[in-house]
Amino acid sequence: MRAGVVLLLMLLMLGCAGAPVKLPIDGPQTAAAVLALLPISTVTTIQGQARLDAYVGGDRRSVTLLVLASRADKVQFQALAPTLDLLGLVSSDGSRFVTFERGSDTCQTGLACQRNLMRFVPIPLPAAAMVAALLGDLRPLAVPADEQQLSWDATRHLYRLDLGRKDAWRQELYVDPKSHLAVGAVWFMGARRVGSLQYQGDRTPATLPASLRIKVSDPDSDITIEYRAMQVNQPLDPSVFSVACPHGTREVNLPCTAPPSEGME
Repeated sequence: MRAGVVLLLMLLMLGCAGAPVKLPIDGPQTAAAVLALLPISTVTTIQGQARLDAYVGGDRRSVTLLVLASRADKVQFQALAPTLDLLGLVSSDGSRFVTFERGSDTCQTGLACQRNLMRFVPIPLPAAAMVAALLGDLRPLAVPADEQQLSWDATRHLYRLDLGRKDAWRQELYVDPKSHLAVGAVWFMGARRVGSLQYQGDRTPATLPASLRIKVSDPDSDITIEYRAMQVNQPLDPSVFSVACPHGTREVNLPCTAPPSEGME
């Protein structure tokens, strides 16, 4: 092969590898513009049945859930047997967290901090943002304008927002170009991927997604919560979320302080 042809091929290859993927010309061109278009969700409460399927460390687990959630920071999951008997419960009223299983002699409690809430919903978010995510309202990480980058994911056909510094807590947020709804996110601590959430199914700011898929790196987990018979925006008594430990159980307090290696607090 002649030297001129080789050089031309090398130039073409370099050009293709380095060419940035352009943003759609008929859409927003900055991260701030995409963030400004994110719709405001009108879902304030949910209650009803869901199906949880989880792969944790190679083991598959499935259970029917009764899900209750209310803005800003109240959430409760009840794991139910096929007979609808209670198998276990996790609940937070926004300030206090409690969880127990049927037949256990212990009941775990503590402050409703991020670390405790992640013990049962492994989304790396504080309480209010976690509840919003369960309601189909995935919120962007609040960072300064100089830590917001916008690009186009040509494979998924979605806007991708990179929010935060590369050496700190950061988020990749994926936004649908038509509805402007956030459809998924990935969270990182520096170079370490912590977890992700993806919505499945069509939705609007007034409706729920069909399901949520949550992936966590440590422990290696792949969790799907499929909403089935759900009621939206029905009144929920706040006292429902304030659950006492069952009579006769030993209360164990769970700390909020995480080891520095977790980087979650």
